[in-house]
Amino acid sequence: MGYPPEMKGNVNGMPARYLPNNYPSGLDSRYGGQNVPIHGAAPAYHSQPTQVGYLPGQYAQAPYTPMHSDRPRAQAFSSPIPPKPSGFAIVIPSPMSSRPQSQRVPSMPNPPRQPLQSSQPAAPSPAVQSTPVTPAHAVPQPPFIDYQLLLLSLADEYIAAARSQGSLASIEHDTKIQQCYKLLAAGLSCMEILIKQFKLQPQLEASVRLRYASILHEETQNLIEAEQTLSDGIKLCDRYRLFDLKYNMQHLLSRVLFDGSPRASLKFLDKVIEDAEAYGHSAWVYGFRFLKSSLFLRTSSHQDVLSAHAQLKNISALADTLGDKAIHALSSTLEALIHLRESSSIESLEQAQRALAIARSLQFDPKVGRMSQIVVLTNIVDLCCSLQHFDPSQAVSKMQAMQTSLETQNDAWQADGSLLVPVHSQTASRSPNGSGIVRGDISGSLLVNFSWTPQNDIYALGYMLSSLAIAHRNTSDGLRSDQMLKEGLRCLAKNVGEHYTTLESASNGSVRRTWRQNLRCFFHLHLASSLCTRTAWKAAREQLQEFEKAASPYAKEPELLDILAQYLHGVIEQGTGNPDAALTVFQSLNLSIGHPTSCPPAHLDLAVLSIFNSILIIRAPSHASHALLPSLMSSLEPHLSRIKNSKTLASAYNIILATPLNPSPTIVKTKQYLQHALQAARSVSNNQLICIALNFMSYKFFKGVVGEQAEKSARASEFVARKGMDGLWQSVSSGLLADTLDMAGKGQEAESMRQVGREVARSLPEGVIKWEDEERHEMTM
Repeated sequence: MGYPPEMKGNVNGMPARYLPNNYPSGLDSRYGGQNVPIHGAAPAYHSQPTQVGYLPGQYAQAPYTPMHSDRPRAQAFSSPIPPKPSGFAIVIPSPMSSRPQSQRVPSMPNPPRQPLQSSQPAAPSPAVQSTPVTPAHAVPQPPFIDYQLLLLSLADEYIAAARSQGSLASIEHDTKIQQCYKLLAAGLSCMEILIKQFKLQPQLEASVRLRYASILHEETQNLIEAEQTLSDGIKLCDRYRLFDLKYNMQHLLSRVLFDGSPRASLKFLDKVIEDAEAYGHSAWVYGFRFLKSSLFLRTSSHQDVLSAHAQLKNISALADTLGDKAIHALSSTLEALIHLRESSSIESLEQAQRALAIARSLQFDPKVGRMSQIVVLTNIVDLCCSLQHFDPSQAVSKMQAMQTSLETQNDAWQADGSLLVPVHSQTASRSPNGSGIVRGDISGSLLVNFSWTPQNDIYALGYMLSSLAIAHRNTSDGLRSDQMLKEGLRCLAKNVGEHYTTLESASNGSVRRTWRQNLRCFFHLHLASSLCTRTAWKAAREQLQEFEKAASPYAKEPELLDILAQYLHGVIEQGTGNPDAALTVFQSLNLSIGHPTSCPPAHLDLAVLSIFNSILIIRAPSHASHALLPSLMSSLEPHLSRIKNSKTLASAYNIILATPLNPSPTIVKTKQYLQHALQAARSVSNNQLICIALNFMSYKFFKGVVGEQAEKSARASEFVARKGMDGLWQSVSSGLLADTLDMAGKGQEAESMRQVGREVARSLPEGVIKWEDEERHEMTM
């Protein structure tokens, strides 16, 4: 079983420490000192029932009636003893009684019958006359105990108590974890006794086996026991034609097999899907194909991703044939999500948008449109498409559509986040208790159950995506993007903590808590990135510290979190005037990411940005690592196609090409690079890149030039820097504008602009001011 060591001590096969105080075990005086077992085919005092004798020798036997008798409960527990005749009754123990011989009541011999030939009363028997009998009170029989029902109730109570502490046990409290697993072990012991030592009804036995195996799979590593329990249960369901329980067991068995042998699980699913299609159980065909698609996605092979697409397309084709529009919409939405996950290329984006178009067309059906979870999921994936290849106007409109769907969703959202999708199939058997993968509702229709995310977690994710959608106008919109990030953190705080409890297993609670903590880490990192764009270095460093606190208890956080945190650490070091420390961080980051062909898209973006920052640090000829500049430039060649597909990366790359390198570009080339950079930055509303490109253009082409164009360029640079709340570039642009105004004879205004620049520069780190002076000296040489 794989129980904890402290669970080995037990009473009659059940852990003694978890038995109630009034639970019968061992010797009990109420039952005549008999050793009453807590498990077995039947209790001892029922397997050898007491005989009741009547004086003139009539005997009757009280039979034991099992729980699954067809008789009503009142009749099942009543004794079919005939009416007691006149005379005195005595209780005669069974010959198999466990009482000592000396304690047994002596039997009375039957008196000879008197012939009924005379109307005179018969003379009493000599034996009776010589030995008068005093009336004896009948010994009451012990109450009937249904051990099947008792063990089932105990198992339910133990498991419910453990599930009530599942969310608390996931908070890494050792005492809570130990208590939760002790309760689980007690519940599993009760179910194991029922399965192995009781003859249950077939449907009840199959249900107990299914629940027993599901708990083993969720809470323990005893996969062999779970597999054997499910295999025996499937044979039982085949024998009694229990299709629904059989399919539920096969669904669970495929997940159990996948943990040990993925290929064996997928091969097993092929046979199960073939059988379900042969019987015409289309609802279960959907369930098994969705499961197979999700199992394919758990591997990293590109061929398996294509197989997952194939499963979703088969689902869509079957749903279109049977008219299950909700299933079709869900499969199309998941197909779009897989396209976004697999690649960030233009082709993947187009395929995702085509799948979303099919899903949206199906939502015009009123039944599908009322399913808020599918509508919200479609809007989330649609917004992710706009964020993947950023279009500011589309991102804002899709963000508003997502927020509207979240605000107008109905009360059909399940507490555990499960998604119930109706199907039109009427040929599959239904779960009798309203649970399982395929279940029936009160209206008689079938529902396919999907595990998804609770409502509060979706709200937190919505805050994250909304913040990213309006990040480009954060400084001009009252820092609304930052406010959404902070509100998302408050929303997550409500779902994480000892005050938040829900009925779930400890393993599911741990997985859900880890997901929330990972989302919290992303909130802190994106907030730190936003602060870096405004040169709020102290606040950005504090957010990194909050990230480390949130990520420290979890060793399995996504690799992207560590890479993003490392990159932001290098940015903060560079922004605070520590270029050597920043260069070390960026170089180590490039080495850890690996080859471009084997890295996720987000990792490649961070690798390219690290190379950009490294080039800007060592481009000065006086730098000690300036000799590494050619190798860094050549390392960008494998990323050129990706750079061209991203307007943000393309803008930054053109700015780097326009800077004085070795050899420096010509004036014509520099102008072309800056024009391309400015055009790409404006298309994605990247205020920081626009500010850098305008200041560089004003310095390169209008420094020392008198004229209206030079003044317009300097004023535009200063306005964009002030709008972006970037202290460094405010200081630079104010100085450039002051120099231009001096050349134009506007000395008073020039002095006021210099004063503004000095005030802003005082808020900058000392290392930045020193490094800026050195950079200006290098650029003038």
